[in-house]
Amino acid sequence: KQWYQRRVAITAGEDQTQTDTVKQDLLKKYIMYARTKIKPKLHYVDQDKIASLYAELRRESMATGSIPITVRHIESMIRLSEAHAKVHLREYVREDDINIAIRIMLESFIDTQKFSVMKNMKHTFSKYLSYKKDNNELLLFILKQLAKDQMVYSRSRHGGDIQTVEISAEE
Repeated sequence: KQWYQRRVAITAGEDQTQTDTVKQDLLKKYIMYARTKIKPKLHYVDQDKIASLYAELRRESMATGSIPITVRHIESMIRLSEAHAKVHLREYVREDDINIAIRIMLESFIDTQKFSVMKNMKHTFSKYLSYKKDNNELLLFILKQLAKDQMVYSRSRHGGDIQTVEISAEE
């Protein structure tokens, strides 16, 4: 339902998405507060999850002959999970912070592989890659395309210089 909250306006062929904005001054204060006051800590349980993923990735990369994963990747995952917790102003790294970091790192790591290896790894690690995947952007893209198609149709049918198009929710 979140994608309903965005308003898409098609004006003279340009698409504009209106969203709530945060004042730059408030954003600066938020970032400074998070940097100075929030130091998220990682639990041992979370470290075990990262270690088991590392072992699984290492086995897969050795079996497929792909670029091997290194300890630096794991360190990056830990930093990403801490950064995600910090952005949300949390003192401890939660499981969803770890899962987001794993997804980000895996997407990046898999994209560096050869195509045949990439396809196999995406299938093998799909449970990690699908965590909180944002489908709203895809829905917004589809909505924009539908609005553009409606505008083209209206211009060709009615002629002239149509600037906006209204689409009822029933359509």
